[in-house]
Parts: sequence; C-alpha cells; structure tokens
Amino acid sequence: MQPSTLDRVVERPTIATVVRPALPAITLYVFFQLLAFGVLWLLSWKAGVSPGRFVGAFDGNWYLSVAEHGYNQAVTVGPDGLPGENSLVFFPLSPALIALLGLVAIPPLPAALTVSLLAGCAAAWGLFVLGRDLAGPRVGLLMAVLWSIGPGSAALHMAYSESLLVALVAWALVAVSRRQWPLAGVLTIFTGLTRASGGALVAAVGIAAIVAIVRRQDGWRPWLGGLLAPLGLLGYLGYVALRTGRPDGWFWLQGGWQMHFDFGSFTWIQVREGLTSNESSWITVTALFVVVAVALQIWAWCTRLPLPWQIYSTLTVIIALCSSNYFQSRARFLLPAFVLTVPLALLLAKLPNRALAVVLPAGALVSAWYGAFLMAIVHLNP
Repeated sequence: MQPSTLDRVVERPTIATVVRPALPAITLYVFFQLLAFGVLWLLSWKAGVSPGRFVGAFDGNWYLSVAEHGYNQAVTVGPDGLPGENSLVFFPLSPALIALLGLVAIPPLPAALTVSLLAGCAAAWGLFVLGRDLAGPRVGLLMAVLWSIGPGSAALHMAYSESLLVALVAWALVAVSRRQWPLAGVLTIFTGLTRASGGALVAAVGIAAIVAIVRRQDGWRPWLGGLLAPLGLLGYLGYVALRTGRPDGWFWLQGGWQMHFDFGSFTWIQVREGLTSNESSWITVTALFVVVAVALQIWAWCTRLPLPWQIYSTLTVIIALCSSNYFQSRARFLLPAFVLTVPLALLLAKLPNRALAVVLPAGALVSAWYGAFLMAIVHLNP
C-alpha cells in the first residue's frame, strides 16, 4: 500500500546537496589559485627570492600585525603635518579571523592564507549562485572563474582581505535577490568591517531596501535590513574617530599613504602616460586594464542587471579609480567589482567547452604573470 502524501517524509536539503552544484566553480577557483602561485614561484625563482616572501608581505604585514598585537600603534604626526602610517587604516574583520585561528595554534601567516582560501571558495560559491539565478549555471560558473582569474587576483592567494570582502558581498546580494532583508543587513555589517569599499554594498542594500519599502513589500524586513547595513562601516569609522580625536580620522590617516579621493585625476594621468609613452612598462599594462574595466562598466550599464548590482559595481569602480596613489594596485582595487564579469560571462557562455578550455587558462596565465611580475620583479604591492 502506497503511503499517503501526509505520511511522506519531506527530505530537507543537506549542506552537501546545496554545495554540489557549485563544486565545479569552487574546484576551478582552487585550481587557478594554485596555477597562479606556481607562476609566482617561477618568477620568484628567476629573481632569486622565495615566493613565501610575498604572500604575507605588503598590506598582509599590516593585517598580520593587527591579528597578533591589535591596534597598538600610537597615532603620530610628521613635521609635514601628515599622520604616520598606522594600522588603524586596516579594517578589523580579516585580522579577527586570523586571530581566531590562532586560538587553535595555527601560526598567523598560515592562518591568514587559510582565511583567504576559505573565503575565496565561499566567494566562488556565492558568485556561482548569483550568476545561476540570473542566467543559468553556465553563466554562474563563468562569473566565478572570471573573477578568480581577474588581473588583481594575486591578492586571492595572499594575506589580503579581497576574497573575504567578495564572499560577503556576493552572499549579501544573494540575500537581497531573495528578499532576505535581515540576512542581507547582517552580511553588510560584516562587509563594512572588512574594507572601506564595503560602503558600496551599504549603498546598494540601502537603496534596494528603500525601493522595497516604497513598494510596500515584505513588511518590516527591508526596514531592518536597511538600518543594519551601515552599522559595521560606521562603527569602525567611529572607533577610528575616537582613537584619532577627529571625526574624519580614518580618511585623515589615509594621508599617511598619500591616499585621498581625487575624482580620478591621478588615474587619468597614469593611464595617459601608460598609453602614450614610447616605452612599454607595467604602467602600460595597468593602464590597459583600467581602460578595459571602464569599458566593461559601460557594458554592464547596458546589460539588464538587478539595480543593487549596478549600484554596487558603479560605486566600487569609482572608489577604485578615484584614489590618489598606488596605480599598480588598480587591478586589485577593481577585483571586488565582480559585476564587471557578467557581460563577459554572458558572451563566453555561448562558446563550446573546448574553446573555454583554451581561453580561460590563457587568461589565468596572463593575470598570474602580471601579479607575480609586480611582486617578484618590480617589487611593488600588487
């Protein structure tokens, strides 16, 4: 006798069944990071240095210092009136996770690389879900892969916070698309504790919540999500303001790195120099990446995408291109703008697998060479 409908046991999805569709994206993410590290090893060997010198260097040193010692630096001012370099510029979530792994006796650098790896896998999963919900699993897979091999992807296998930022942003946008407003708000709080550019997500979630409120959707939930969203970013900026005794404390401390918002004038000068100079250099390559990013942003505007995606992408690109120093890091600053991969993913999804098997590894090698060249040969922060 067949059991009635009421007698049937409804199987709840397990973590394995939920993750399984994203496993190809996660696997390719890990593969391309290993490939990129192999390229870094080769160029480091050619330069006569160890690749281990770079994975925890540059900004990674600051994150590791905060993880081990907290924000223990005094705020100092030089004779020129500018502040000295200070760890307060680096947001606390990534160092906190590194310190958390330290509680189980994992040394700081391996802990930082573990955080980067796991966060990167979570980001690839989130990007797959976003792309799948937008245009199918093939587009989701390509979004995750294209992001993982982007020109700034060297940061994904270093002690940096980009992978953590993108993981939180991707899943926050998934929550917005599913109208899970409290979850979106909580994820945005953590994003605001990861990097200052998390402000782009605060704006995206906030505007999406306002639209839902105006349309009288979902009752009190968008109110809660919208109100929660800025708390992480405002909380840390407030903490730095108290430490420095200035309401603009965090932005003032950026002056220690000669960093400020300049409406893109520095980037424009560098792009013009890179594209008109008689001698090619890393500046030329970086200038080409910037031009491509701007073109992709325009292409994204012409693509039918959810409003929160467009807001987040536009603000992230503006933040990345309108800072006044470290031109070589523009590709890394643009890495969180994963929405730029959507037009390319939609285009490449039409190609057969045999073509993608050539195009994607080739792109990964070019990107890996660029990041490794900056570190091992030019000795610059990627």
